[in-house]
Amino acid sequence: MKKRIAGLKKDTSLLDYCATQIKILGSKTAAKKAIQGGKLRINGQRAQVQDSIKNGDILELKLERSKPTSTNKGIPPIPIIFEDDHLLIVNKPGGIAVNGNRNKTIENVLKRQAKRSTQSDALPHPTAAHRIDVPTKGLVLLAKTKTALIQLNKAFQGGKIEKEYRAVVHGKLKEKGQINIPIQGKRAETHFHLIRTVPSKVFGHLSIVRLLLLTGRTHQLRIHLNAIGHLIVGDKQYAGEQKTILGKGLFLCACILHFKHPITNKQLTITIDSPARFTKLLDREEARFE
Repeated sequence: MKKRIAGLKKDTSLLDYCATQIKILGSKTAAKKAIQGGKLRINGQRAQVQDSIKNGDILELKLERSKPTSTNKGIPPIPIIFEDDHLLIVNKPGGIAVNGNRNKTIENVLKRQAKRSTQSDALPHPTAAHRIDVPTKGLVLLAKTKTALIQLNKAFQGGKIEKEYRAVVHGKLKEKGQINIPIQGKRAETHFHLIRTVPSKVFGHLSIVRLLLLTGRTHQLRIHLNAIGHLIVGDKQYAGEQKTILGKGLFLCACILHFKHPITNKQLTITIDSPARFTKLLDREEARFE
């Protein structure tokens, strides 16, 4: 999609313009994702988040086309938890990116796996309304229509979609609490509730915690828990000198999404169980301690 900018009274932030004038994006969050993914160009040059635009500039948005199914070789079918003509919710395996400049992504797999929307504003393929880290597993919400994508982006930006996680962490936490540590200068808030703690010969204690994500900063849960001395098990990126379990993946899972359907306005609560290995790990460590 290519567009010549006209009608501006003054230089305008690229993010502001995209949020109001490019319907397929519809929000600053979506525009930022498109820019960071290299999908937006100004006058032939790759756009930057801090860019502004003026009359006469040519704005180009690269819309993805379906890639051959061979690009998805080696990725098994993604478990679909919910699907209708507007939305798709999947259980992402750990180790696979949601989207981005790589072939093996959730979006690419779903190009051949999901049912095509029958709506007039159907997207070429399901498009993620948010992302979770590559090593994190769990629920990811995707849109199948332009209208749904715009509304979901606004809902995420407005904090109207509740996300709940489960994690196994090092140490023994108090029963509940909240973490309000800014990330890259921005407000970040996480609430935690202790589910279970066991003693461990090797690690002292291990705990399963329920995590409520009130903001959506990159790596927020991993940074917050590590900051208060409770590294998520398997998180080699933030472990530093701390001993943890490596080679088994990150013990973090997005288990619950609670939100209003962007088209029907029906309240939805989508839930999956945390991985069985979370409980098995604590059972094993408790048995070895005893």
